Amino acid sequence: MEKLLTEDSVRQLMRQNKLANQDQLTLPRGTILTPAARSFLGEHRVKIKQTNGSSIDVQSKKTASPNSWLETLRVATRTVDFGQLTQESSPLIRLQQTLREQFLLLLTVIDKQIGVIDQSQMMTMAEFVNELLTKSFDQVLANEDYPIDQVKLTDFDLSKAPLLLVQQLQSSVGQVAFSLGDYIQVQPELRQATYCRAIIQWQNQIQAWTQKILER
Repeated sequence: MEKLLTEDSVRQLMRQNKLANQDQLTLPRGTILTPAARSFLGEHRVKIKQTNGSSIDVQSKKTASPNSWLETLRVATRTVDFGQLTQESSPLIRLQQTLREQFLLLLTVIDKQIGVIDQSQMMTMAEFVNELLTKSFDQVLANEDYPIDQVKLTDFDLSKAPLLLVQQLQSSVGQVAFSLGDYIQVQPELRQATYCRAIIQWQNQIQAWTQKILER
């Protein structure tokens, strides 16, 4: 038996969020669309397709994420040398590994957002963290400048924050503190280095940002 699809039926699909602009509406062969229904679908740029199936199906158009460029970000890492396990357990390497895991978690939180994220700000942030992750033992104490003043994490106002991940990110600040404290015990002069101060400022930003999200 032929099925009649009226404008009211199409509007009901729209109200149920089963139909949106640029979606595709697949109809069983023999379905009759009233002129008003066909006009309504045309106005909303919904494609019409017929099939030998027996049910009406809505295929949503996949839209590209506005922040797909996040996939291009690379977080610095180092190759583990299993022939030098004593060196691999050094406080600096453990600190840098903790900072890397923390930043990957932060990127995961930001990647959950629907709205557009400031790409320039994110690139600045990634550049800063990568500098922390790639310093050698001698470079850590060289008192080089780090662009922490250009990092504005608290400017990111997330519209959709996965609270469990935000809490994990908040907890990671404690892990960084433990690793930094262990390094300072071995190398006390690190406390006065710009490397140490940059890490502390970065952790303070993460604490303030996560707390603001959790208090909303």
